[in-house]
Amino acid sequence: MESMTAVFDAIKQALVDWKLPGVVVGITDSERLLGTVVHGYADWKRREPLTVDSRFAIGSISKSFTALGLMQVAAEGRLDLHAPLPRLSVCSAYPEITAHHLLTHTSGLPAYMTHAASSRYVYFALRDFAPSYAPGAHFWYSNTGYQILGDLLEDLDGLPYPQAMLRRVLGPLGMSATTSVIDDAERSGLVTSYFRWPIEGDYVEAPWFEYSAGDGSLVSNVRDMCAYARCILKRGAPLLSETDFALWTQPVLDDYAYGLFVKNNVIGHEGAIGGFHSLLEVRLEDGLGIVMLSNSPVPDAFRKWIVRAFHESAPAAAPAPPALLDVGAFTGQYGPALEFVVQEGRLWSKEGDRLSPLEQMGADCYRSAGLAANALPYIFGRSHDDADRAVVGVSHGAVWHAKVGCGTESAPEPPEIYRAYVGHFDSGGPEGPVARVFVRQGQLYALVGGPALPQCAAAKPSLLEPIDAAVFRLGDRSHSPERVRFDSFMDGRAQRMSLSGVPLFRRVTP
Repeated sequence: MESMTAVFDAIKQALVDWKLPGVVVGITDSERLLGTVVHGYADWKRREPLTVDSRFAIGSISKSFTALGLMQVAAEGRLDLHAPLPRLSVCSAYPEITAHHLLTHTSGLPAYMTHAASSRYVYFALRDFAPSYAPGAHFWYSNTGYQILGDLLEDLDGLPYPQAMLRRVLGPLGMSATTSVIDDAERSGLVTSYFRWPIEGDYVEAPWFEYSAGDGSLVSNVRDMCAYARCILKRGAPLLSETDFALWTQPVLDDYAYGLFVKNNVIGHEGAIGGFHSLLEVRLEDGLGIVMLSNSPVPDAFRKWIVRAFHESAPAAAPAPPALLDVGAFTGQYGPALEFVVQEGRLWSKEGDRLSPLEQMGADCYRSAGLAANALPYIFGRSHDDADRAVVGVSHGAVWHAKVGCGTESAPEPPEIYRAYVGHFDSGGPEGPVARVFVRQGQLYALVGGPALPQCAAAKPSLLEPIDAAVFRLGDRSHSPERVRFDSFMDGRAQRMSLSGVPLFRRVTP
């Protein structure tokens, strides 16, 4: 216990250094809660402190609860996991999709249809969707699939999803602080969530929206989530038999089982929704479960360090908080020459002796300040060498400016039609998506983000691989089911971009 106290102290200090708005960490064995770390505020503006009873949305960890409920139904003999789902119909000649495919993210359905999310309309939205491979062939993470699974549980139990969850999981485990719906009635019982605004680095309140679906609508606290971790440490008891627990935690593709990632006896999931971020990790061999709940994004390196610290007798020093400015000086020459310099901790564009400040919009993404703020952003590209990740060029709309001496000066000219697609597209919904479409080294890319960081967020650019003149596959994986379409042309520019059926509309014309 002495070594664990040292770990808690190290985490507390690191949380102070990272200045995250609010984080609660809990660790449990199979019998009891061993300890917690509570840092920060439930409400940043009011300086209302967090407590161990503070409630957070847990996002995609909810998927494991949905899967657990359906495992119980299957054990009762009322669900064949490998039978077609009659209500689900897609435009496909492949075999029909089953609950097993949805549970393991091998259905081939798109990742997320925000315009239909958390509603039964998703069935209608999928009728024109054409999968790019047979069910079971590839792993592709799909919130859409788990929305359907939540609906399936409702049908089988004859109860609304929150009541089915209470009956099957929350009640038996004594998770009295946990509910399965995010609505206006729940809002006052939740902590306030935040995103980091990348221009100044301040935290801003995340948009609020209601949500009720099997992919991500649970709300909980650290005590309850540690009780859930204990259920996993006890191999599903009291909810599942040993046989059903083995099925629940048997990975199929890409280390994904039924609602859980499983690798080397480590079982868990992460979650994110509306600024909330969460982590559940259970290590069967160590007999420990770790829960982390946050009301803002937790950088990946820091999250991994917290988990690792509990499994090392002398935890390594926490990683240093990253600086927002990470591009550095740049001089480019391909198309018009560009020059960028760093002064006073800020990036500036330079023309002769004139300097213009740039505002950071996300990782390696900047825009002009002031009157030019609505212009297309500068999106810097880096080498694929993990050792240096050096800047090799910058995209500005349809033009790629290669950094001199980096071997990228000979990039091909893009097809002229790409100029019709470049720009800023926004769905206008509370969950996004928003997209910046640009050209990099002669190819079309999209930087897709969420609603709280509409200028690009911190996502990585995704290649738009042409299928025909106006239809593209999103991402560099050949089996990606995500499709991007451009249409509704005016003055030579596409006014609408469809992302796997979700309509986005042009906001800025270059």
